[in-house]
Amino acid sequence: MSKFKRFIKSLFYQANWNYENMQGTGFVYLLDEINKEKEFNVPDKIIKRELSYFNTHPFLFMFVVGVWFKEFLNQGDPESYKRIYSSAFGALGDSFFWHALRPASFVFAAIIAFYNPMIALIFYLLFFNFFHFFFLYKGFDIGFTYGKETISWFNKIFFNKWASYFDIITSFFMGLFLVVMLHKTGFENNFNFYIMCLGYFLVGTTLAKKVDVMFSLIMVIIITLVLKISVGI
Repeated sequence: MSKFKRFIKSLFYQANWNYENMQGTGFVYLLDEINKEKEFNVPDKIIKRELSYFNTHPFLFMFVVGVWFKEFLNQGDPESYKRIYSSAFGALGDSFFWHALRPASFVFAAIIAFYNPMIALIFYLLFFNFFHFFFLYKGFDIGFTYGKETISWFNKIFFNKWASYFDIITSFFMGLFLVVMLHKTGFENNFNFYIMCLGYFLVGTTLAKKVDVMFSLIMVIIITLVLKISVGI
């Protein structure tokens, strides 16, 4: 099985996701396929034992598969590192892919959609899945190469900072998106529209636990009073 075939098989990893062992069936499926490909000669009973509970971020699980094989072949402790990395990658993956990358992809695509909706849709799919597919494609080789030290590879690329970087980029382009939207809809001089946008902003950031609503309202009142006194708005 080539790297590409392994990558294709990894896309079916969650096909039997369930509440009994979560992603355990998919994990065993990949272990079994790679064991045949590489002729690692891991006994079937050892692989079948992995049908127990397993859950991590579905875009990073191939790293755990690589670590498992590396530690098993080195007579290490594959079970311990399986648990450690499944928890770590679950948190890291959620933070980057769901919290940061998905909103960023949407904002970029939304700006493009003002000019060409079809290109925006294609861009969203390509941009988001570039990271998704890259980690699935390279995950096993990196995990197998680094073994229990796989986290050092993530530290080299500053992966734990990516979510913060994308948050900053998304905030900037969200402002650009609002500017483009105002220009396209002709609301530049409609003060009520700005009030409505501010309301949505406060609600969204409060729900996202980014700001304290009382602090925000106080700041809005102060800014409004300053503008009222200074320029008569």
